[in-house]
Amino acid sequence: MNQAIIYSASLALSLALFSGQDIAFAEAPPAAEACVVCHNDDGISDDPHVPTIAGASAYFLENQLAIFNAEARPCATDYFSGKEQVSAENHCAALAELSEDDFVTLAEYFSEQPFRPADQEVDAELASQGESIHAKSCDRCHSDAGGLALDDAGILAGQWKPYLIKQFELLKAGERWQPDKMAPEIRKLSDQDMKALANFYAREGKN
Repeated sequence: MNQAIIYSASLALSLALFSGQDIAFAEAPPAAEACVVCHNDDGISDDPHVPTIAGASAYFLENQLAIFNAEARPCATDYFSGKEQVSAENHCAALAELSEDDFVTLAEYFSEQPFRPADQEVDAELASQGESIHAKSCDRCHSDAGGLALDDAGILAGQWKPYLIKQFELLKAGERWQPDKMAPEIRKLSDQDMKALANFYAREGKN
């Protein structure tokens, strides 16, 4: 799994070179053909099981592409089976068809799209519980209530609750790569804690 991070680092120079050219995309690049089927042209998901990727940092997005490409997180085969517009059998296979330059282009494009929080209901009591959990275990890296697109942290505030809960479960089960510092905190979470955190981040996305 470390290969995913090494691979991502190998793209950093290319990403830095692109970032200095003030690239602007009027529409999704050709490399995003498979991406937009689920994430839409603007990176704003309308499916509670699919994350919004618009507005995340280019570094974070590039790293996630590398992790998928290394199969260091689940490839979503079941989800892809219902998408006739995508020829690849899963997320990992779709990325295997792309080049390193494509990864850089995709990361740049979606990072430039404005984030929009998911429109979803929030359980106020659970959100309050989640706030305490976040402050104790998550805020050191996911600052501003998970709303900042920092280099190595995705946007949590405003993400779909079902997607977040599923990712918490995968992380706790060790089925998705995560930084070493994150694993002990994830292992502490109960099912109730996961629901509470998801509601907290959903609430914060509305603020």
